[in-house]
Formats: sequence, structure tokens, C-alpha cells
Amino acid sequence: MADVDAPTVVDTVWRQQAVWSRAAVAAQRRIVRGRRAIAGLTVVAAVAGTAAAQLDGVHQGVSRAFAVLAGAALALVPLAARSTGREAVQVWTRLRSVSESLKAEVYRYLARVAPFAGAERDAALLRRVDDLLDDAGDLVGLTLDVTPAPRSLPPVTGVDTYLTHRLAQQVEEYYLPGARRMGRRAARLRVVTTALTAVGAVLSAVVGVLGDGLGLAAWVGVVATVTTALVGYGAAQQYEQHQLEYARTADHLARLGRLRRDGLGWADDDGFVAEVERIISLSNEAWMARTLEDDGITHR
Repeated sequence: MADVDAPTVVDTVWRQQAVWSRAAVAAQRRIVRGRRAIAGLTVVAAVAGTAAAQLDGVHQGVSRAFAVLAGAALALVPLAARSTGREAVQVWTRLRSVSESLKAEVYRYLARVAPFAGAERDAALLRRVDDLLDDAGDLVGLTLDVTPAPRSLPPVTGVDTYLTHRLAQQVEEYYLPGARRMGRRAARLRVVTTALTAVGAVLSAVVGVLGDGLGLAAWVGVVATVTTALVGYGAAQQYEQHQLEYARTADHLARLGRLRRDGLGWADDDGFVAEVERIISLSNEAWMARTLEDDGITHR
């Protein structure tokens, strides 16, 4: 191993990281699409089913069409749910874990800190990557057809450039934008569900005062079903939890970077990089553990 060309080794690991990252993104997208499909199909089934019942005897052809649509939507829900089950979530989080671990190893290597500070740094990188990929051997099949776009290694040549191209980049290009994005999504969901709740309350009040001559009572249940579907989708996506985790990690990393730049602490290169990677790793582990627990999977 000592004769392995170091640039070739780290380039290879960086390409492997891109493969695992793309595989993780693909797995996540399948889950998100499945969750959206479940919510959408539930809404379609509720609306179409109610419309079919109310149009029966008035426009029988239209009523039957709505009934068929409602039945088809309900029949497709279990199919969509296959991509959102426990196993799918567990596969996604494990793919993401491997990807992030490979990325951390590459940045440590490029920063030339422990365990990559000595002459045998290329051999150390290979050993650690081999151990990591051995533990994820059952997922390799999901990476075989992934072809990532070519990309250069991060321009990190020591701890000073690590501070700029790893720590600052994570804060400014990942965690802070992620926190804002999740906050916007959570806010939009709250607005929509609040509006639907208000509509349901108004419909209930109208039925209570005027009776159900207009057939509005059935639509109260539809509004409730739609609201429940949207709330369930938002809970599964964990927008508010992700917003909090991203914001907290960004603040922690930013404070650590300021201490280093101002000469107020973390002067030891090995300790500084180890702490940055520890914070990033803890953030990843926190949301992955929460995702697994919410899906009923024991986190290991």
C-alpha cells in the first residue's frame, strides 16, 4: 500500500463519494415522490368519492367517472407506499451516512491532519475507506449504475483552506440555506393547513345553522381528510425539525470558525478539524436517527 500514488487514491475516493451521494439523493427522491403521491392520491380519493356520491342520480355518467377515479386513487396508495416504507428509509439513511463519511475522510486527508498527517497517509485513507465500504457491502448494488458528473477535488491544501472550503462552505452554502428552505416549506404548510381548517370550520357552521340542504356536510369530511394528508406529509418530511437542526449546526460551526480565526482557541490543527467533522457528523446522525425512529426503525 505504501507504493500507491496518493493523488490517485484521493481522486478515486472522491469519485466514490460522488457515486454514493448520487445514490443517496436518488433514494431520497423516491421516498419524497412516494410521500407526495400518497398525500395526493388520498386527496383525490376523498374529493372524487364525495363528488360521485353527490352527483349520483343527477349526472350518473359523471358520477361513475368520479367513482372510478376515487377507486383508482385508493388502489394506487399501497403501490406508492412501497417506496416510503421502513426499509426504503433505512437504505436512504445508510447511503447518506456512507457518502458523508467518505466526504469527511477526503477533507481530513486534504487538510493533512490525523490520521493523514504522515508519509503513509494514502495507505491510511485506503484502509479507512475499505473498512467503511465493507460495512456497507449490501448497498453496493444500488451504486453500480450511478455515473456522477466529473468534478475536481476541493481546493483544500491545509487547515487554512479547510477553514474556507469546508467549514465556511458548509455554513454558507448548506446549513444556512437549508434552514431557510425548510423554514419556508414549514411556513407554507402551516398557512395551507390553517386555511383548510378555517374552511372546515365555516362549512360546519353553515351546516349547523342552515342544515344540509346544500350537501355541505360531506365536504366537511373531505376538508378534514385533505388537512390530515397535508399534515402527515409535513410531519414525514420533518421541515421544522430540519430547520432547527440546520440552524443550530450553522451557528455552532460559525462560532468555532470565529474562535479559530480570532486566535481565541482551537489552535491545534488536528483537534480543530476533528471538532468540525464531529459537529457535522453529529448533525447528520441526529436527523437520521430521528428519521429512523419516526419511521419505527431502531437506530444503530
